[in-house]
Amino acid sequence: MKYVLDIPAIVYRDIAGIMKYISTDNKTAAKKVAAKIVGVIEKLPDNPLIGMELKKKFGVETDLRLRIVNPYTYIVLFKLEDGLIKVYRVLDGRSDYLARIGLTESIDKDDDSQ
Repeated sequence: MKYVLDIPAIVYRDIAGIMKYISTDNKTAAKKVAAKIVGVIEKLPDNPLIGMELKKKFGVETDLRLRIVNPYTYIVLFKLEDGLIKVYRVLDGRSDYLARIGLTESIDKDDDSQ
């Protein structure tokens, strides 16, 4: 079965934010990282089960899957739904991304917003 991609605006904002952050040091690197992220997303319909299940990896209640953007530290979070791949976010894999998407509480002890 060939899946169709659903990419909401927040994913484009995530990629733009990553590019902006990296481009302060190296514009060429920012473009390479963005191209690699987009490439990973575009390949999801060919092999959607390649991503690991967050439920199995972290024991959280979700049907989201995670695909690492190698060799970078970014991750693509997505979900499979009846022939559709819904991409949810592109985040830094070194961050507390489970908290950012509301699956756990923040591990940042100094975070007073919780």
